[in-house]
Amino acid sequence: MLGKLETVFSYTAHFILQSWPENSPGLLFLTDSGGRVINFMDMHDSQSGNSLSAAAREYVQTGKVCHYILESLGTKEVVVKTKNGYVYGAFPLKELDGSVRAVIGMIVAQQEIEFDLGAYMRGLEPLIRMGYDAYIQHATSQIVTDLTLYDTARDLLTNLTRQISSIISKGYCSAVKLSEEGVLVPQDCVTTEEAEPGQAHIAQLVTRIGNTPITPMALDDHRVIVVPVSLNSVPLYALFLHLPPKEQDCFYDTRDVAFLQEIAEKASCALWRAIMSDDLRREANKKDLLYQLMSKIQASIDVNDVLHEIVTSIPSLYPYFSVELFLTVEPDATTPVKQLSFQEDEPSTSTKAYLEGRLVAEEVGEGDQRVTVIAAPLLGKQGIYGVLQVTSNQPISLSQHEKDYIAILADTAGTAFENAQLYQQSRNLIRELRLINDMARQLNKSLDLKEILDFVTEMMQATFDAEFCAILRKQPEEDKFDVLSASIPAFNGTVVNAIEKPFRQIMQSKQTLLLAQPGAGPLPFSMYSCCSLMGVPLVVEGEISGVLLVADSRYHSFSFDDYKLLEIFGQHASLAMTNAVLHNEMERMVITDNLTGLFTRRYLNEQVRASLAKDNYGSLILIDIDYFKTVNDTFGHQVGDEVLIQVANLIRHSIRESDIAARWGGEELAVYLPRVDKATAHAVAERIRQCVEKETSPRVTISCGLAKWNREMDVNLSVEALFHQADIALYEAKNSGRNQVVLA
Repeated sequence: MLGKLETVFSYTAHFILQSWPENSPGLLFLTDSGGRVINFMDMHDSQSGNSLSAAAREYVQTGKVCHYILESLGTKEVVVKTKNGYVYGAFPLKELDGSVRAVIGMIVAQQEIEFDLGAYMRGLEPLIRMGYDAYIQHATSQIVTDLTLYDTARDLLTNLTRQISSIISKGYCSAVKLSEEGVLVPQDCVTTEEAEPGQAHIAQLVTRIGNTPITPMALDDHRVIVVPVSLNSVPLYALFLHLPPKEQDCFYDTRDVAFLQEIAEKASCALWRAIMSDDLRREANKKDLLYQLMSKIQASIDVNDVLHEIVTSIPSLYPYFSVELFLTVEPDATTPVKQLSFQEDEPSTSTKAYLEGRLVAEEVGEGDQRVTVIAAPLLGKQGIYGVLQVTSNQPISLSQHEKDYIAILADTAGTAFENAQLYQQSRNLIRELRLINDMARQLNKSLDLKEILDFVTEMMQATFDAEFCAILRKQPEEDKFDVLSASIPAFNGTVVNAIEKPFRQIMQSKQTLLLAQPGAGPLPFSMYSCCSLMGVPLVVEGEISGVLLVADSRYHSFSFDDYKLLEIFGQHASLAMTNAVLHNEMERMVITDNLTGLFTRRYLNEQVRASLAKDNYGSLILIDIDYFKTVNDTFGHQVGDEVLIQVANLIRHSIRESDIAARWGGEELAVYLPRVDKATAHAVAERIRQCVEKETSPRVTISCGLAKWNREMDVNLSVEALFHQADIALYEAKNSGRNQVVLA
């Protein structure tokens, strides 16, 4: 049974009491599997003042075990007994395996009920299911609300798995990270199971599932339940409910699965925010590490400091990695290093990385002993000085971004051997990191799209000292770009053809573009005459949504470092713009009715309340579609919805942009006209009525109730009073023939 007995009983009792006759007093109680009463409550009192006897109440209050409760536990069926003027009923709460965990009992005075209590109790199943559903919804909402308190994924998942495990009350709950392909990432796991690493049941399950993309599944006769958590089709984590092998007589039922699925759906947004927060912190930590490395090199030009910093910091970023350094020379360093060997019959991973001069990642070992090894050469300007090698404790899949970061660390160590170039390189990297940190910090402060666009444009112009900078948006399904923001305001809002060479190259490669005209005149680009140009695509879910553009009339104005920095700018700008668009869309959805596209009733109330506070007068029109039930009954609810949409569109086209049209409820609509007098409002209402009568198909008419107010006559008028006036007028319009406008 999902949840604690007393908690589930309180939800179930709510629905039982709603269905119970008002004038029939009684006691409703809950027993455990041994028949002992653990909770009870009074049912409705009789108007005659009769109540249950002291003996009946004593039976419940003292928790005594009664024979008819034991009979229900034994037969697993509804039992109803009549004795001494009372009717006793027992309904067993059966699990899916047939066992009974609890009994819901009733005691009712025989003369107070005029129906068959047995038939009533046999019909309790739907009410109990409703109680479970209500409990699941409440428990889920409470858990999701609690999740907003956490800003790290691990803390959030620790709290989530503990709460799920507490409510399910059997087995363990675990959460395992999913890769972009939906495959389990075993090294990132949170579980309520207490076991030695590698011996935990969840570790065995992860190994068993392997590299199969996770889908909702039930394993081992419902002893293991797996539900993936995703947001906008992006895999985040997989939630596991799993029973230890020693618990052979237990399994998870449909209520447990329904609860886990509800949690997976509603917790996805909070989990995504925590993951994004973790990613930003992780990126900040990585940048801080690189900053520290560069600072040490700049301050002391000490190879040992650099090597020591790399060896000690990588495990803090990647706890599942061990670090080794292989060098071709023996530096004067206290950090342990190894000599590269070229005598093996089969080259090792570190040897391959050195010989090929690139990062090499591969799995080595056999059977259960396989591990992932990543080796990156220590590159300098004049050669390769060694290899940085990291080894996982089990096979894993690292993203290209993470591999690139390890390669950067290796490159940093390599440059430590070339002291002559070290100072300038560290200054450049520090500058870039500060710019990126400042940019990320500023972008995170705002969800206003215009502020973000203006900030990115200004920062690009200041950073690259460029004559022209712009942010362009790709038009959906068209080969055109709109200029959203430009350093030269005259370009704002202009449209550019996407088939021009720079844009065409960016669209084809989906990579940053650097063009420089070697003294042969301007580049072939119609938007702005220039000899140097950089462009970075803004990619959202694999598709190009826009471009950051930087141009200058000088030859070779931009370096390769500028090229890479603009690429990072594009990543941050794309994320910030996407977040702003999603935020704006979420705000729009909150105040908009899904079917009609009009505002919601709540938003209308807020706007009317604001108008009453600041305006001198205004008018309100309440609209009801005549005989709308007949439309639904005759043509079906789908046509009824289409009629609602038609009427909503006609209303929208008949009013000003400053007027507020909303769906009041069902087939009732409302229009508030701020600073509009009664005569004008009546003309607007009449215009809407005539349009609806002429232009709807199937043809419908509307009745309108019109209420007006002014500050001199209606002192302290409330929103509710204004709507009440309009509602009375609408009632009169409908009762006096419909298809008309009546003034309050």
